[in-house]
Amino acid sequence: MIIRGIDTLEYGLDIEDYEEALRPLLERFKLLKEEGQKYGITKEMELNGVYLTVEKNGMPFYPYRLTCKDFSIGFVDKRNENNPDIKVKMMSGFLWSLKAKQAYETIIDWLSGLGVKIIRSRISRLDICVDTDKARFVPADIEGFVTRASAKVKHYVSDEYQEGRYFSGITIGRGKPLLCRIYDKSREIKKSGKVWFYPLWMDSGWDWESTVWRVEFQLRRKALKELGIDSVEDLWSKEESLWSYLTGEWLQLKTPNKDNVSRWPEKRKWTLIRKAQSGYEASPLVRKQVKQGDAKRLLDQGSGILFSLGAVKGCDSIEKALELLRQHGEGKLRKENIDFRAKMSQRRRKYINGEVN
Repeated sequence: MIIRGIDTLEYGLDIEDYEEALRPLLERFKLLKEEGQKYGITKEMELNGVYLTVEKNGMPFYPYRLTCKDFSIGFVDKRNENNPDIKVKMMSGFLWSLKAKQAYETIIDWLSGLGVKIIRSRISRLDICVDTDKARFVPADIEGFVTRASAKVKHYVSDEYQEGRYFSGITIGRGKPLLCRIYDKSREIKKSGKVWFYPLWMDSGWDWESTVWRVEFQLRRKALKELGIDSVEDLWSKEESLWSYLTGEWLQLKTPNKDNVSRWPEKRKWTLIRKAQSGYEASPLVRKQVKQGDAKRLLDQGSGILFSLGAVKGCDSIEKALELLRQHGEGKLRKENIDFRAKMSQRRRKYINGEVN
């Protein structure tokens, strides 16, 4: 199994007549943000069929930040030539379940449905990677990496299943506009809970048991521009040449010997990584697994909150804690002047790519 894809994509968008086109929405964002800050709860709103949370805090240069499980989006209040009008970060599950280009086009179509005209995009971060069970990386590999970066850091984690210390990966180029992380993705998933990767891997030949390693390059805007990628559209036309540069020039893994470094032979596992193609098929099953994973996390969080509430309120049974939670929930519904079914309908529509039964 070896698949290549884009795990993170962040970009800015410039809008024609931004303030005039979006002023009514910006005023609504401001009102909901202020209400959230005043009452200590986040507010939700519907935009072109998508339900988003208006966060109580913005981000640098973007006072209005709206989020859902698929993406986060920031809006400036007043246009600033140094920054795009809108900033978008697409989440990992969204990118893998649709493939990056389709996910990006989905966002563009959604924004266009708000009646705005997008002038251009400015890419600001890209994480591009390969997942494979055909290559295993070891501490000794660090001696064979030939790179234009100066920093190489090995990472170890405690292993509860065996004695000693377990090698989990290498970071090359830490703190730079271009870096590479090579790590045990199987192990990371046990912590992150992103089990929706499993069906994606299985569709590409994974046997469910083999360790999967990830080779991931993170590029910031400075590095992307130096490589001739200024817009997201540039990425689609240059993705293959970018991967060739990253794995053939910026970073290589070779077998050290007495010859000059330039003559060291390339390790077979790096040849596998270098030749990886972006050819996996997006699957509805993966999309479903993304949301099921979110449901599992919510159940875990809800249970923890329920137990904490019972402890604080001195409840001697789970039924009493549940009753307190029910009463509080009903009070919130009355305050928002909405019934339970309508609220659940809002929540189900919070994802940009449809509902899961």
